[in-house]
Amino acid sequence: MQSLRSCPARGLILSRAIRSQPSLRMSWPRRSGTVGGAGGAAPSGGTTATTTVGLGALQKLREWHANAFSSRFLLFTNVGISLTLSCVGDILEQHLEIYCGEIERFESTRTAHMATSGVTVGVICHYWYKMLDKRLPGRSMRVVAKKIVLDQLICSPIYITAFFVTLGLLERKDKHEVWEEIKEKAWKLYAAEWTVWPVAQFVNFYWIPTHYRIFYDNIISLGYDVLTSKVKHKQSHSHLKKVP
Repeated sequence: MQSLRSCPARGLILSRAIRSQPSLRMSWPRRSGTVGGAGGAAPSGGTTATTTVGLGALQKLREWHANAFSSRFLLFTNVGISLTLSCVGDILEQHLEIYCGEIERFESTRTAHMATSGVTVGVICHYWYKMLDKRLPGRSMRVVAKKIVLDQLICSPIYITAFFVTLGLLERKDKHEVWEEIKEKAWKLYAAEWTVWPVAQFVNFYWIPTHYRIFYDNIISLGYDVLTSKVKHKQSHSHLKKVP
C-alpha cells in the first residue's frame, strides 16, 4: 500500500473526510444563574431587588453620616444631638414624676424649654472641645488629665450657669430670681458632675475623636439630663414656704 506521503491527492481527500465527521466531544448543557454547587436554584428577582434596596439604603446612610459629622455641619449636628437628648431626658423625668405622684400631668412647655437649653449647652460644648484640642493636642495621660481638670473647673460651671440663665429667660424671671435659683440648685448639678464625668471624660479625651465627643457626651449624660430636669423643676424651699 502506498503511503499518503507518496500520494498527495489521496491524502488531501482523506484529511477532508476526517474533518467533516461529527465531533466526538460531548456538549454539556450550560448552567445559567446557578447558586452554589450543581443543581442550585437561580436567585429570584425579589431577592435581587431587596439586596439592591438594602445596599442603596446603606450607602445613603454612610453619606449622611459623613456629611453630618464633617467640619461643615458638625455644629448643627452637635446642637441637634444636645437638643434631642435634653428633650428625651425631660420626657423621661416628667413621666417618672407623674408615676410617683409628684406632678399631675405632662407639661410640653417645660420639655420645650429643656430642649432649648440643650441648644445653648450644645453650642458651648462644641466650641469648648475644639479649643481644648487645639490648645492641648495629643492623647498622653498627662494631656488627658489636664483636659479633665480644665473641663471640670471651667466648662462645667459655665454650662451649668448657661443652663439656668437660658431657662430663666424662657420663664421670664428677673435677674434676682435667676441668681437665687443658681445659688440654690447649681451646686447639686456640679457635685453630680464630679461623680460621673471625670471617668467618662477620660474615655472621651483618650479614645473618642473630636467630632464624636458631644455625641458620646449626650449618650452618657442621658441619665444626667434626667437629674438636671429633676433638680431644675424641683420646688425651691423659699417657694414652699410661701405656699399656705
